[in-house]
Amino acid sequence: MKKMFKYVLSLFIIVVIMGVVSVRAEERTVQIMAPWEGKGRVFLIGPEKLKFLGAFEGIMYIQDAKGALDAAVFVCPAVQEIDAKMNKTTINGNCLIKTENGDLVFAELSLAGVIGTSQGTFTITGGTGSLEGITGSGDMYARTALGATAVNLESGAVIEAAAGMAFWPELKVNRPD
Repeated sequence: MKKMFKYVLSLFIIVVIMGVVSVRAEERTVQIMAPWEGKGRVFLIGPEKLKFLGAFEGIMYIQDAKGALDAAVFVCPAVQEIDAKMNKTTINGNCLIKTENGDLVFAELSLAGVIGTSQGTFTITGGTGSLEGITGSGDMYARTALGATAVNLESGAVIEAAAGMAFWPELKVNRPD
């Protein structure tokens, strides 16, 4: 009976410790500003409708509530559909973010708006190294400042390069401890 009591007590302590450890994940809210450049190809998919296949990349400048400023490099392969007649656009993609110490963060984005300005959601889906298990989400805003377009006469595709700025005013991030 004594052994059974010790076994149950040990199991109870392990369960309590595991519960405390899982609750210890740190949630913080950060603000991010990121100038970006986009490169890819644009295809005509209908009358006054275009599809961009490419990637957006740049540097994220991340500020937390304590004023600390970190930076991370990112690349986001994405698909953007543009309806020139209706002046509307949607963007769906994934992001790979590399921190200063080499850890990776994975995320998804989904934006909609008018040509040049879009907003939507950004969801952190996981990470590697010290950021394994990271999650989070928040609103994302993207602006296009300038773009250049060239037509590939052989394929009919349009090659596009663009630049702009992305903002995350309140990204909630849950970091594992």
